[in-house]
Amino acid sequence: MRILIVDDEPRHLRGMVNLIGRLRPEDQVEAVKDGLSAMAWAKAHQPDAIFTDIRMPGMDGLEFLEQLKTERLRTRVVMVSAYNLFEYAQKAVRHGAYDYLLKPVDIQKVSEVLSRIDQLLTAEQERRREEEELQQRLALASSENLNRLMLSWLNGSAAPEELEELKRHEWLKEGGAIVYSELKGCGDSPDSAAFIRALEQAWNQWGRSITVPLNRIPEDGLLSAVTLVEQPRLTRETREEAGAIAQALGAECAGAGQLVHTIGPHCRSLLTEAPDSYLAARTVNSYNFYDFRQGLLFADEWMAAPAVLAADWSKLYAALYTDDAALVQKACAEEVERLSCGGRTRPVLLKEQASLMLLQVRSDHQELLGKKAGQLLTDTATLLIRSCSAYSGLVSQLGQALREAHRALTVARQNQGESMIAECLSWIQRHMKEELTLERAAEHFHFNPSYFSTLIKGRTGTTFSEHVTAARMKRAKALLAEPQQRIYEIAQECGFQDTKYFCRVFKKSYGLSPKAYQQALSQRKREA
Repeated sequence: MRILIVDDEPRHLRGMVNLIGRLRPEDQVEAVKDGLSAMAWAKAHQPDAIFTDIRMPGMDGLEFLEQLKTERLRTRVVMVSAYNLFEYAQKAVRHGAYDYLLKPVDIQKVSEVLSRIDQLLTAEQERRREEEELQQRLALASSENLNRLMLSWLNGSAAPEELEELKRHEWLKEGGAIVYSELKGCGDSPDSAAFIRALEQAWNQWGRSITVPLNRIPEDGLLSAVTLVEQPRLTRETREEAGAIAQALGAECAGAGQLVHTIGPHCRSLLTEAPDSYLAARTVNSYNFYDFRQGLLFADEWMAAPAVLAADWSKLYAALYTDDAALVQKACAEEVERLSCGGRTRPVLLKEQASLMLLQVRSDHQELLGKKAGQLLTDTATLLIRSCSAYSGLVSQLGQALREAHRALTVARQNQGESMIAECLSWIQRHMKEELTLERAAEHFHFNPSYFSTLIKGRTGTTFSEHVTAARMKRAKALLAEPQQRIYEIAQECGFQDTKYFCRVFKKSYGLSPKAYQQALSQRKREA
């Protein structure tokens, strides 16, 4: 308890301070020597009890009581006087004194007065607490009823009598906006009441508003609410104001989760148009998946969705056949960005395209990927992508799966490289009479043509076409050793349909034309 002692006689003042200090050492006791000082201290600290002399210079005790009433300071004042006169006591009580004590004061009486004041204070605190709890319950019941009524109305299920009740809220007849808000990734036990207060306080800066929670317990880590804001019209300036509010709210709630908003089309009258605006806001809200949009969408700017683009993952597929992991990530990110159409493609369609791509990669390379990379591709395509709540998360999941796939393919190709080169050279020998192209060979060995060309040159130091030419020329030399065969027959046997071209290639390789080479062989045989 905070107690003030007022007396112009120093001896009496010290005596009362010491007395009460001994009786109640846990209480705060202050002392002043006149009524003016007492009034200033009472205004500043609002004591629970005041013991004051009646006769003092400047402002006596009775004037002090009157001034306390004028200033509406509620405190128990005990008058202390050396005059045992009924008139003084009567005036003191009439002016609002709690009790009247005679000097020299009796210790027991002071103790009894303080105990009674203490009991009164305890009773008052309990009564105030009960009143506050009652007001809170009444406010909560009223709020819950209004929330239920608002949700029925916004969802189109309000009964006629409920609509009549809403009409009593005059401001709903004015123009306004509907703000649908979601707090994602908020965990199992966020402070939903604080979330609602934050929304309502923030959007009140935009216009008079009321926020209605759609759920108080998170569903899949998500809290949602709708805010009705009185707003005459949506202009460029008011949209910018909304953007600033959304940005500030996002920063405030950053520790709790990711906060996004969608503002429905403007309502000329909230009462008649809010349900349609609310439906539009919830529909368009799925596009907040594109987190590069900063968590705020206006439904009227987002209603017309573009045509669905056909996916073209060719650059990605080609990159998987290179040794450059960064190129794989770049090709993936670029195609996902193209398919997103700047955030206008329905997120579910973008996810479908991404999932199909991963499943195709797994199908095309099942024998090379291994169990770990193949399972990651499957899990990402069928589970992880579906649960992605943001564009950045989708790109990240794709990147992880493709990084593992590229690593597995690179290792597998390195292990198969030597045997594949030998098989390729053997295949050239067997098929040299046919038209041999890099593309045909790459397809036969299940490689991307560009990668196949790089692999052969890197492992042998010779290009694919040079290998084909060398094999054909070697075969030509062997056939030219048999003089009974004609040049054009040898050319065809080696895969050349044009004899003149065959002769040019042979001469370039050995410095002699096929005919001259054949004649030289015959000359050496005769000389032998």
